[in-house]
Amino acid sequence: MLSAGVSLNAQDAIRPSLAGQEAYDARQEDVSRIPYNLLLGPVRFRVGATVGVEYNDNINYAEVNTQDDVIVTPNLTLDMLWPVTQLNTLRLDLGLGYSFYLDHSDNNTDYLLVAPKSQLAFDIFVGDFRIDLHDRMSLQQDPVQEGALSNVVDYGRFENTAGLSVLWDLNKLLLQVGYDHYNFIATNSDFDYLNRNAEMVGASAAFIVNPTVTVGVEGNAVWTRYDNNSTSNVGELNDNEDYSVGGFVEASITNNLKVRAAGGYQWIDFDQNFVTFFFGPFALNFPDHKDLADYYANLLISHRINAQISQTLSAGHENQLGVNSNYITLNYVRHAVSWNILRNTLLTTEFFFEDAEESGGVINENFQRLGGAVTLGYQLTPHVTLGLRYQGTTKDSDVFLRDYNQNRVSVDGTYSF
Repeated sequence: MLSAGVSLNAQDAIRPSLAGQEAYDARQEDVSRIPYNLLLGPVRFRVGATVGVEYNDNINYAEVNTQDDVIVTPNLTLDMLWPVTQLNTLRLDLGLGYSFYLDHSDNNTDYLLVAPKSQLAFDIFVGDFRIDLHDRMSLQQDPVQEGALSNVVDYGRFENTAGLSVLWDLNKLLLQVGYDHYNFIATNSDFDYLNRNAEMVGASAAFIVNPTVTVGVEGNAVWTRYDNNSTSNVGELNDNEDYSVGGFVEASITNNLKVRAAGGYQWIDFDQNFVTFFFGPFALNFPDHKDLADYYANLLISHRINAQISQTLSAGHENQLGVNSNYITLNYVRHAVSWNILRNTLLTTEFFFEDAEESGGVINENFQRLGGAVTLGYQLTPHVTLGLRYQGTTKDSDVFLRDYNQNRVSVDGTYSF
């Protein structure tokens, strides 16, 4: 009886709040452990500089007439953390870079690249509420993330997401709502037709069943408007409304194995059942689906095999806005392993597979992509890290001249001031 009573009390114990003073204290303890190389009053800075050299055997993602080049990429990273008050923390994470093409200098970046993880965030703790104000930005030109593109070198685009999220911690129940404003601005005139803005609203409710299992519901609404009145002479895509609703479960199977699964239904309504592309003075309309009604599902598994090896596996089915059509349906599997088996050395391996189909549009492509990477990092000194990376990507398309194979080998050195 005594044993049963102790067990019951343990299950009913109040867990630490994710939004209260204890959460702030825990975060401050984590902050104190963050390495930094400059301290100005209460503000912590970490500054690093990287120079990388990459050989790419197919910079234009082409099936024929491929172009190879050596690319030099200097980068600067700045991380800042400022505890403004006892309960408010300001963070800045910024990565800036540039790309020089030794043989095809016309592909040099005309601007500073901004790393995708760059952000400015302000956390506020008020009672049982945690408020996150954020502005996340990136400025990139590499097309590798957009599988629907082939025969392209410069997919220059600036993306910015600014908004806020509010978490209300009611011990067994976690309520969260958020709003974001999104902007996409092409820096290459060939992609001006993709310029758009979106209003995004999301909410979720999570119920903590026990310390290892959480279940919940989630919903999102996105209203996207394209700048079709711009100077684009390439094409026009359709404004749309995107709604999704579903549920999720998070479980800690063991201390080293965590699983998250989510699924639901998605609806997208487009203004037209065609997209428009221009060929000289002629504007042609290409048939496309006006409406989408489909499920979404995703799975994430994090597994720490032992003290030296950990892995993550993700898989899913989802629908995204297209670059040549109203939308694209994507099935994917991604796997990554970190091998910390040699002193001062970190080895990571990555693998991905994608199967995608466009809804129609100017190309109406169905393709598969397969790729992987091996990265080796070595801590030479407390301030200097050396890196070596190989990345390979293969695309198989059902459209003529849109297959490609690409191999990239790079070396880099990072100095943390």
